[in-house]
Amino acid sequence: MNTAYIVNSVAVDRCNGRWYRLQNHIRDSGHPTADVRMTKALGEATRLAREAAQSGYQMVVAVGGDGTVNEVLNGLFENGVPLDGSTVLGVVPLGSGCDLARTLGITAETAPVLKPPGQWGTRRIDVGKVEFSDLQGKRRTRLFINIADLGAGGLVVERANMAPAILGRRPNYVWGILTAALVYRARRVKISIDGDPPVEVLTRNTIVANGCYFGRGFMAAPDAKMDDGLFDIVNIGDFGTLEAVWNVPMLRNGTHIRHPKVSHYRGRRVEVASDENVLLEMDGDLVGTLPVTCEVIPAAINVIV
Repeated sequence: MNTAYIVNSVAVDRCNGRWYRLQNHIRDSGHPTADVRMTKALGEATRLAREAAQSGYQMVVAVGGDGTVNEVLNGLFENGVPLDGSTVLGVVPLGSGCDLARTLGITAETAPVLKPPGQWGTRRIDVGKVEFSDLQGKRRTRLFINIADLGAGGLVVERANMAPAILGRRPNYVWGILTAALVYRARRVKISIDGDPPVEVLTRNTIVANGCYFGRGFMAAPDAKMDDGLFDIVNIGDFGTLEAVWNVPMLRNGTHIRHPKVSHYRGRRVEVASDENVLLEMDGDLVGTLPVTCEVIPAAINVIV
């Protein structure tokens, strides 16, 4: 299969030569010569993936974390429509946060795209289409494949990237979650699901989930399925500061879903608005603010499994 690898150069640098060992493994497994395209700047993976799809590559592989996969995904679509419905997405998780790979059950060493041709299959999964205000206040449309998180999640991403150097070079999401829990207060938002009248709630996080995990292994939506045509919507309500810190382990293992201050819904379209400033992160990147509209695009992309 004619393949382009879109490789996050920062992730490769952090992984101490791991990608280059994987390249040798790909070659030794009988794969044809692949086109390897290294990113040099934030957002470049979208352009490289779009060029690969327009050039007729049958498979485009994202090598990096969730942010890289998100950029590649957006490069394969235009206005929510695939550039080529036959293009297959592959994932080699080498980033700081690889929560999509956790849901799919793969690691860098077990990624199906590394196996010999014919020893892997494909699975058609949903993606989310989001209309939002970017950090400069302009309305944007962008896709996500794993999770969109409204509220404290944006602060978590920001704090994770600012974690003390002693915790390592990769963003430390545990640090981000703990520090955000200490300083973030619940915001009042209005949520409408599938056209129902808006309901006003206090929220620390409103999680719109296609996959199960976020924040490098926190099980945000343990019951989410990536091919059911529905979002799992998890609202983490008005926790006090100490209460939020105390319940971080519940978020880690997914048992928060049973907490009385946590609500769980399913739907195809979610609209969230607020008179307050509420951040939006998608697939591990801080991208904007409310108001937000999320819609499922069912069976949107074929993924190597």
